[in-house]
Amino acid sequence: MLSGALAVWVYDLKEGKDLLNFTISIVGFCIAVLALFIAVRTYTSIDSVNNISKMEGNILDNENYVTSLPELINHFKSKDEQSLAKVLFDSIDEKVKRDSDTAVLFADTLQYLIDLIVIFPAVFNASNTDKKHYKERMDSILSEVDRRRDILKSVSKGNAIQITESIKLFKAVVSYQNFVANNNFNIHADLLQVRGPILRNPVTKTIYHNYLGLYYNKKGMHLLRESTGLGTTDILSLEGLSMVQAKVSTLPPTVVEEVCLYFKSACDQFDKALNISNEDIMWPGFIHYNKARTLYFWHLLTNSALNWEETLDEAIASRSRLNTIIEDTLGINRTKAVEETDTHLREFFLYQEELARIVKLNLMLSNNSDKNNEAFYRGVDFFKVEADEAESLLTKIDKFSTVKNYQNQIVNRLRNNE
Repeated sequence: MLSGALAVWVYDLKEGKDLLNFTISIVGFCIAVLALFIAVRTYTSIDSVNNISKMEGNILDNENYVTSLPELINHFKSKDEQSLAKVLFDSIDEKVKRDSDTAVLFADTLQYLIDLIVIFPAVFNASNTDKKHYKERMDSILSEVDRRRDILKSVSKGNAIQITESIKLFKAVVSYQNFVANNNFNIHADLLQVRGPILRNPVTKTIYHNYLGLYYNKKGMHLLRESTGLGTTDILSLEGLSMVQAKVSTLPPTVVEEVCLYFKSACDQFDKALNISNEDIMWPGFIHYNKARTLYFWHLLTNSALNWEETLDEAIASRSRLNTIIEDTLGINRTKAVEETDTHLREFFLYQEELARIVKLNLMLSNNSDKNNEAFYRGVDFFKVEADEAESLLTKIDKFSTVKNYQNQIVNRLRNNE
């Protein structure tokens, strides 16, 4: 239209111009300019798409990646569970919404979320946590992660497989943690939908195999609890262990076989996780603890020589070393009173160490009925001490009720035996 108008205007000037030739020239020139404009826009669009969707060098493919626990300890120095939850979710929100515009940045964000998986129970399992608010914040984060994933998939589906499987893993682990925190042991099979062999990052693979092992463990434990009529009783408490030991010989062979198959699958996954995490300072403590519990009940069902005690000792030693590193990071001296540098996250890892020690004590006390045997806690045989002395030796963990309940049961058992 513009070229036609110009041609008519020039023709009306009566300068001797030929209208047809002039019109063709103007139209051809405009088409050439338009083609140049479209080509430039197409080139810049392709370049933008490549920048958004390229995944070269992304952290999810890094085969030497490890989580920097000292960095997390230094970053999250909140004194209680409420302030830790706020700082934790605020940092995730910022990462997801502001630092996830390209595939590589979004991969970094996902790895950040996966690194924080170990911290979530520090908030969710604490005594004073608002679990409803926690769930709302987590659901909001998962929705935003899905939205970002859908945007990237619409741009490039080929590069989204690592991102998709990592998101599925993260959501499956969060779902598992919610089930366990609510004492629901009939775990859903979300983890089975994750294509684990595709995962390349060692931290991501470790978490996958560890939680897949926990899935099989919980399936076996759920069947064992139902078969022994445990109800809501904590199976690792002295009462729960006594009930299982009293009824395990009456279980039908088919139930024993099925439970043992679950436990074998769990231990296979824990072994894979341990092989992958040999350079990690944090995850072996969790994996050894999970494997030791599985081996104990497997041993209880079959009376086979499964060395659960040695595995549990490995878990305790690993968690003790980890707490030493945390104390060095925060500049805490154990010989002095708790300083201002103490944090809720440090208390959580102290709780994890104490939990392993107390669970071992529960298993030993429930297995032995006379003082000719041994049940060591921090080098002290609890079969050889009075109840008051034992109570003074136990490390006080007030923010996590599980350990406190176990400790009270142990002291009461010792008093009843005096």
